[in-house]
Amino acid sequence: MRVGLFLLVSVAVHLAAGHWLDWRTPPGASRPTAVTQAQAVALPRLVTVAPPAPIEPEVESAAEAPPAPVAPAVVPRPDPPTPVPEPRKQPLAKAPQLSRTPPVESPPPAAPQATQEQQASAATAPQLNASPPLPAAEPVEVVSQAPRFREPPAAPVYPAQARRRNQQGQVLVEVRLDAEGEQREVRVVQSSGFTSLDRAALEAVADWKFQPELLAGQPTPSRVQIPIDFALNARR
Repeated sequence: MRVGLFLLVSVAVHLAAGHWLDWRTPPGASRPTAVTQAQAVALPRLVTVAPPAPIEPEVESAAEAPPAPVAPAVVPRPDPPTPVPEPRKQPLAKAPQLSRTPPVESPPPAAPQATQEQQASAATAPQLNASPPLPAAEPVEVVSQAPRFREPPAAPVYPAQARRRNQQGQVLVEVRLDAEGEQREVRVVQSSGFTSLDRAALEAVADWKFQPELLAGQPTPSRVQIPIDFALNARR
């Protein structure tokens, strides 16, 4: 591509020079023929461009050296074992001769008899089978038909919510008393069907003071059932 460009530039320069010579030559002068101009033009010499030499891969300067041979390990030879002298055989001693006299059998020992000390200790040994004492029997609980009060009982409070809802009914409360007349337990035996009425009955009975029940003139534990009515048309 560079050679062709060079040729075009050279031809253009020569044409320009020939045109300039024609312009400077007078009319009477004879013009050189085209062949002479053609001979005066020196053609450029073709330049041969050699292709680039191929790039050879770099060769390692030094080849990998082979691994050095490993010298075999020299194992020392073990020392020969020291010869052990064989023990001399000793003559065996003669076994003693046993007498042919049969052994005399001794009579079996008599069974030992219990001494007086053992008999005395056996006589004084405590009896292990003795039964422990029975606990004291609890007093019998008497069922009262009617309660006995130390002071007049206060009437239960009618719950306002039950009154607004027209709730009424009977609550059966059971009270268990000790020998002093103090309450041991208060519970509802039969409900009225309304929780507010049952709660009001238990709160009222819990504040009541009772007298103990008598059995043969002696105070004794007892239990009694008390019905409590809640009615809107009656006042208790």
